[in-house]
Amino acid sequence: MYPTRRHVLTGGTAAALVATLASCRSSGDSDGSPTVDYAWWSSPENDAAILAAIEKFEADHPEVTLEGEATPWDGYWDKLATMSAGGNPPDLIQMSERYLLEYGQREALADLRSVDDIDLSNFDEETLRLGESSDGVLYGIPGGLSTFVLAANVDLFAQAGVDLPDDTTWTWSDFYEISAALADSGIVGAGYGIGIESLHPWLRQHGETMYNADGTAAGFSVEVLTSYLEHLLTLQENGGPTADQVSEDAAVPAEAGLFGTGEQGMDWAYSSTLGDLAPAADAEMRLLCIPSQTGKAAEAGMYLKGSAFHSLSAHSDPEPQAAAGQFIDFMINSADIVQEFGMFFGVPPNPDVVDAIAPDLTPMDQHVLEFVDELRENLTTDTPGPSPSGAGNVQGIFERDVLDMLYGRGTASETAEKILEAVNNELG
Repeated sequence: MYPTRRHVLTGGTAAALVATLASCRSSGDSDGSPTVDYAWWSSPENDAAILAAIEKFEADHPEVTLEGEATPWDGYWDKLATMSAGGNPPDLIQMSERYLLEYGQREALADLRSVDDIDLSNFDEETLRLGESSDGVLYGIPGGLSTFVLAANVDLFAQAGVDLPDDTTWTWSDFYEISAALADSGIVGAGYGIGIESLHPWLRQHGETMYNADGTAAGFSVEVLTSYLEHLLTLQENGGPTADQVSEDAAVPAEAGLFGTGEQGMDWAYSSTLGDLAPAADAEMRLLCIPSQTGKAAEAGMYLKGSAFHSLSAHSDPEPQAAAGQFIDFMINSADIVQEFGMFFGVPPNPDVVDAIAPDLTPMDQHVLEFVDELRENLTTDTPGPSPSGAGNVQGIFERDVLDMLYGRGTASETAEKILEAVNNELG
């Protein structure tokens, strides 16, 4: 569901997509029965959830037909660009927060607050902010709420004779010590989480942000970024994976990586993915709050994140757009479909849906739900909105340059200077 490996969209491809999405299209039969073209990124789990939702929705709305366009993440954005360039952009689009503003600010996406068929009355403003611009235009509604935190393989901790930390009070020094102790048992201690998701809380712990207020440049200093990179090098010396292992992990799904195969004690993960990782490793797992500088969870800089945003083309014909809005309303407000596929997209953003499904959740989903609920008590900063226009390549920049550093092809300060310049070039 969450692309965390080497998934990079070129600037040219992004520009082509947002330009062609703005072209008008026509959908629907002459008898008024609309056909909705639906595009989403494909994975076995994502496909199963979405196809189940389509089947249920069409059973309740026999006058509507949804035609799916599922494409693996690596080719998803190129496929959308090709569809749009051919004059057939999708009506309903699964979006990543990385690209919401880039498409929305070029008038390619509809303002979902203006769509009559979508009921947002049960959604708090914090949740809606995840998919809206600074001036209040709602370009996407999250399919679920998640957080990027640490996950622990409880079985490996037990086998290594290492106690699980008190994650409400632990510091980064505790984190390094635990990772080293796990590694002493013959496994990898903890993963790096290289990239912007694990960088976000580090920046917040130091009073900085990923982007500046208007999204035109990085919001962090080279000094704080250098401290983050030095943290990674400290972990490398205390049970972190080798550069070769990081490179190999990047080429496979998370379930086939070190943590997913039970060879690593801790790793960074989206909370919603734990239900797939635990069975893959055949182990008990649990989520952990991020360490802090002070030993206070409320100062760890954690934040909620939206997943698999639902968006509409701004230029679809009225009938398919209305039908697509009805489907979004179904996805965010119906407990039936969440009961069908569980919390694959994360914690449902509608609290009434959460209340309806909670009694039937699996133990793992219950743990994730409780963790996210308790996390809200430790959120001391505003929930971030979508990444600024031009930020789509930033994750790839971090993954490439940090891996070079782990291979010894640059110091922390040299790498920080390189990353900062590259990020500013993307946004400027």
